[in-house]
Amino acid sequence: MRCFSLVVALVVAMLVPAAETWAQSTVTGPGARPEILNAIPPDSDYPPAPPVTHLLEGEVGRWRSSLSKKGVDILLDDWSEFAGNLTGGTRKAQDFAGQVAMEVDLDWGKIFNIPDFTTTITVVQRHGRRLSTDALQDGVVNPQQIYGGGGNVLIHLVYFYAQKKWLHGRIILTAGRYAPGPDFDSSPLQCLVMGGATCSQPRATSLTDGYSSWPGTAWSAVLRVRPTKPTYITFGAYETSPLKGGTAGTDWGGDHITGVTLALGGGYEPAFGPHRLNGHYKAGMLWDSSPHAYNDATTDAPTRWRHGQMISYVAFDQMLVRNGKYSDSGIIILGGYTHVTSGISVISDQAYVGIEDVGQFAGRPRDALGLTWSALRYGPNVKSVWQPGQGTILLDPLSPNKPLLASRESIFDATYNVHVCNGIDIAPDFQYFWRPGGSGRVRNAAVLGVNAHVTL
Repeated sequence: MRCFSLVVALVVAMLVPAAETWAQSTVTGPGARPEILNAIPPDSDYPPAPPVTHLLEGEVGRWRSSLSKKGVDILLDDWSEFAGNLTGGTRKAQDFAGQVAMEVDLDWGKIFNIPDFTTTITVVQRHGRRLSTDALQDGVVNPQQIYGGGGNVLIHLVYFYAQKKWLHGRIILTAGRYAPGPDFDSSPLQCLVMGGATCSQPRATSLTDGYSSWPGTAWSAVLRVRPTKPTYITFGAYETSPLKGGTAGTDWGGDHITGVTLALGGGYEPAFGPHRLNGHYKAGMLWDSSPHAYNDATTDAPTRWRHGQMISYVAFDQMLVRNGKYSDSGIIILGGYTHVTSGISVISDQAYVGIEDVGQFAGRPRDALGLTWSALRYGPNVKSVWQPGQGTILLDPLSPNKPLLASRESIFDATYNVHVCNGIDIAPDFQYFWRPGGSGRVRNAAVLGVNAHVTL
């Protein structure tokens, strides 16, 4: 009963929308699942993760299980994040952001005896406000990863794709309304913390037109091949559209398609020693053929253009100590570096490192501690969100008409996820921003928040 009362209070808070026009951002929810589907086949001794628990069991659970046996899997969850600026920034403030998501997976092997063929459709409804622009004057990194991508509509279409597997998953083809997000420069591990600096990919990638991530999508086709069990190569082709589906996720008009994005990546996923310490090592690149204007902070009119924007990355995670029987139960270190073509990019370089401790306490395999630190370098001549007011001394008195530029920024994020009961996870979170917005003129900020996830 205590758990049920807590749920009622949470759901009431989560479903209160706030009016605001949404900006494009990135977040993962059920969208992390293709990464799991494409993962290395698990060892029998270490299943990939604890079974998903649901708040609604009983008759609802039996109905859900009956549908699954017939090839229909339905996931419904509510994800909410509250963040408040304790000190620094431009003012003290607190904001709420939330998402209600539903995913339907159809296994056509069970429905019409078409083996290893599935389709997925995912829709969300998002609501809330963005603390980074409300209090930190930061247009790049938001303390709430769940913010952005689609709002002020009842339903935002995310995924609508088909997936076919051959040779027991050694070859996987995915096509439809999909995105580079699950397959390139991405990992579900990067979303344990609440902030948007690395979830589920470095922020430098998702700011580009050629890289779509949850809940943005593009028409695409992706082929993943495993020459050996621990190695893979992934090829992807995506349309490039700055809208990435638009506010409702259904803006697929040809007028908004500016080019094509081609992607190539590969990885090595070993399991070391008798305790099968899992590792994931990957590298890749994406090339967007679209025309791009060079950054020019002094005018809104582009002065020079170039065709082509390149994203290149390396990333890894490695378990050092195993805590339990699941593949991610242990102490894991992770890190990565992403570079985007300078001169035409908001963020040209980003590096991050982190450590996670999953299932440290016996009997609590879903509890997890996460710490990450991320450093971002802005592209040259990127205008800062915060600008000095009249009468303020500019950084360069010899150029009084030149706007204040952004240069670099760093973020630390610490969280602890508590699995409260079936279907409910709550994670207090602390973040510290050095040079919010990259200008150096906004005070360093400390942000305290909470991340709540309810799986119905």
